[in-house]
Amino acid sequence: MRQVGIFGKRKSGKSALMYALTKHKIKATFKAMEIGSVTKVMLVDTVGVDVEDSTAEKSAQSVEVALMLIANDSFELELAWISKLKKSGSEVIVVISQADKFADGGKALAAAVNEVSGLKALCVSSQTGEGVEELDEEINRLLGSRD
Repeated sequence: MRQVGIFGKRKSGKSALMYALTKHKIKATFKAMEIGSVTKVMLVDTVGVDVEDSTAEKSAQSVEVALMLIANDSFELELAWISKLKKSGSEVIVVISQADKFADGGKALAAAVNEVSGLKALCVSSQTGEGVEELDEEINRLLGSRD
């Protein structure tokens, strides 16, 4: 089964994003769900990357696509994880999560992340649904490119 991992610090919106992507709430940490047009995808909602725990490390080794959530302008740890995920062979999508909490919808933070990492960041709000469809399309595009 294809795996998409959701990574980020604690309280960065990982579970909320999982609920937004699957269109309903689930309680399990590991659950096979349908994402958009891709079926039989396992969404892996990891513990925070700022927690000393081997769960996120193990997940990093097995996901095809990794969503790295960034929720504030202190994102050095997330950049280190992006490098780790890429080295393990995962495609990485950077997500400015909780974009509705930023006056500009997260655009300045996305630009800062792009400048430092060279990666385009998608601004997403699980609360309002903004950017969720675009993220879903990008996940499906990356999974399709790995077929």
